[in-house]
Amino acid sequence: MNTSNQRPAQTEAEAAWQHCPWGLVAIGRDGKVCRVNPAFEYRTGTAAATVLGMSESDFDALFNSPLPDRRRFGQRRVETGDEALRAIYYFFHAPTDSDHDSQLVHIAERMREPLASIYGFAELLLTQNYDEDTRRDLTGTLMEQVEVISNVINEELDTRNSAIGPHATAPRFGGGGPQ
Repeated sequence: MNTSNQRPAQTEAEAAWQHCPWGLVAIGRDGKVCRVNPAFEYRTGTAAATVLGMSESDFDALFNSPLPDRRRFGQRRVETGDEALRAIYYFFHAPTDSDHDSQLVHIAERMREPLASIYGFAELLLTQNYDEDTRRDLTGTLMEQVEVISNVINEELDTRNSAIGPHATAPRFGGGGPQ
């Protein structure tokens, strides 16, 4: 049932195609590029007119050859199982070495304080004789700082996976220790 408050599924699919942040390229059942979304040009630096009508093998060869003058991107191919389309390629940002370097500096800065705390409390536990309550308090602080580091790692993995593309997953780090 379609009411005036509902958008037809085709309109929603079209909006998703047009506004998707990944560059999308559709390969028709005839094996040729039949559709390109606006983000494709941005992600790859390649005009849509260059690839429209191109065979999938030529398209694949073009994007698996070195492209020094274009932005860095990653790509995936997904079979559609659709009557009209054979596959969809999607293109996404692939971090450069300088992106990785700045990300590592950011992670190191976020982890420096909790690591120093863990080191200090572990050293105290190893070198001093404390009563059971004090040992429990120090151990609790250690666990809290490990959780901070675990959260930093999970946030960074989640951020990385969202940049890689849909359906990217990584195992969660930490959590589930004694409470």
